[in-house]
Amino acid sequence: MRLLPRIAVLGVLAGSLVSAEAFAYSGGVSGPDCVGCHGSGDYSVNVTASGNLAPGGTVTLTLSVNASGASVLGTFIGVNAGSLGTIGGQGLATVPQGLSHISPKSMSSGSASFNFSFTAPSSPGAVRVDVSTLAGNGNGKSSGDQGKRSFFDFVYGCSPATYYRDLDGDGYGQTDKTIVHCAGSPPTGYASEPGDCNDSAEKIYPGAVETCNQVDDDCNGEIDDDAIPVELYPDADGDGYYSVDEYLSGDMIMGCVPTPGYAAEPGDCRPDDPEVNPGQEEICNLIDDNCDNRVDERVRPRCGTGWCEAEASTCDPDSCFPGDPREEVCNLFDDDCDGLVDDDAPCDAGLTCIAGECREATGGLPDGSVEPSDSSGCSLGVDSSSGDGWLLGGYLMLGFYWLRRRRR
Repeated sequence: MRLLPRIAVLGVLAGSLVSAEAFAYSGGVSGPDCVGCHGSGDYSVNVTASGNLAPGGTVTLTLSVNASGASVLGTFIGVNAGSLGTIGGQGLATVPQGLSHISPKSMSSGSASFNFSFTAPSSPGAVRVDVSTLAGNGNGKSSGDQGKRSFFDFVYGCSPATYYRDLDGDGYGQTDKTIVHCAGSPPTGYASEPGDCNDSAEKIYPGAVETCNQVDDDCNGEIDDDAIPVELYPDADGDGYYSVDEYLSGDMIMGCVPTPGYAAEPGDCRPDDPEVNPGQEEICNLIDDNCDNRVDERVRPRCGTGWCEAEASTCDPDSCFPGDPREEVCNLFDDDCDGLVDDDAPCDAGLTCIAGECREATGGLPDGSVEPSDSSGCSLGVDSSSGDGWLLGGYLMLGFYWLRRRRR
């Protein structure tokens, strides 16, 4: 596993492994890019099916990538329904959560493709194919390498319909965040109608009542046009938010925002401090700046590496104490906290640690048809002579772990 320092991890897995804000973008819209890569230029990803999908049926899917200036390609592929399978000669292997390349695949004029199989569940439904790709120029550096995460939707046994991500549950979703699913009721977290201009506020959506609050409530691009007055409560510190006590004071008036001394938004936990309210950004100062009942969340100093990473108990870096290393095992984590994953991880005789599992070291490719590339780059470097064929999927999952921990 000695090549890890050269491996940049591609971003976040949608669904169960990440928070909602990182959820899918339909139709191949780019997701998180390759960390540490500095490529630019045209980069396109597409997934097509060999025929119509049917419940319980199997089709061949083709992943095609075009990346200007790239010479080698790696990928990790996952689905949220059904099952994936390898096809001989394509250089893919089954790994936890999906398929991954066995070694970087050579690109011709910046183009390459992988074929693989998909078997649909026996009942009608939809599948989202989650594809992370990384195209490198093989110069051994991150310059010129590009990464992209893309999503492709297919239905089987039903008519397709487009739905829109609806985080606030007001029946209207974000126009640019879509999913294709079976026509009928929207899947959980989605709406049939697009156009929500603020998907974190359930009272803001196309056609909502426009109130006098300095907000475009009805998403028509205009603020307070034909607005009606709103309830205003005392706001002693003038930060635009009122507290519980100010609400209970009984001093309510009808009016528009702004009205000096009054506010239309609740939630002020320090009505005498204009620097503390729900609209503030949390900083490390031992104060709940944004009134979410948490103090200094995600802004305290961090220390340690791998499993040993920890967060300080105060804003002083000296109050941060990393955890204790433990014996390295083959599990896709940096157990001994040395910055390397599964380095020298113990496996039984004849087995090699590959993508978090002890596998038979064959000394070649499982299907015997794809030659390892001798070039390396941002995350495609492979030392084929070691027998430790690099699987991008493993490093993707490692990246998901790190990003989740850093969001805590």
